[in-house]
Amino acid sequence: MVKVYESAFDANEWFVLANLLVSLILIWKLPKKLSGLEMAVHITIGIFIGMFFDHTISVGPWDFYDVNDTSKYQFIDFLSYIMYGPYSYFFVYLYVKLNLKGYMNILYVTLWSILAVVIEWFSVKLGIFHYEKGYQMAWSFPIYAFVQTLQIMFYKISLKMEKGPE
Repeated sequence: MVKVYESAFDANEWFVLANLLVSLILIWKLPKKLSGLEMAVHITIGIFIGMFFDHTISVGPWDFYDVNDTSKYQFIDFLSYIMYGPYSYFFVYLYVKLNLKGYMNILYVTLWSILAVVIEWFSVKLGIFHYEKGYQMAWSFPIYAFVQTLQIMFYKISLKMEKGPE
């Protein structure tokens, strides 16, 4: 049975579209810190991870939440998953720009995970996410921290592979 939360084109759709537009403009305007290939890879990672986790915990048997206006997959849902890509890019972009080392990595991931939860909170208020079956936003924090840690590890491994054997 399809659940319908709303049927109007309103705040949640505008947030997704505005977020994508602003993000793409920022990516285009920012000084380049990553190659075109690296940029494409990190944007793709963000989209893939967003879709992977959303389609893992938002479908049966868990079905912890629905995305946007209905429980049925819609085009705006696809665009909301694309929204994860620029955030993934900005995460790596700032990481490279700040040249973080040691314990600063933990602080960086923690701050970005908090930011991700704040954006998720805002998304819930706008009707992008509709929690079910007792899902709590606090459960998202470790997922964000895990994914972001993996992304830093991927970035560092890809740098080593790019340099080749020493």
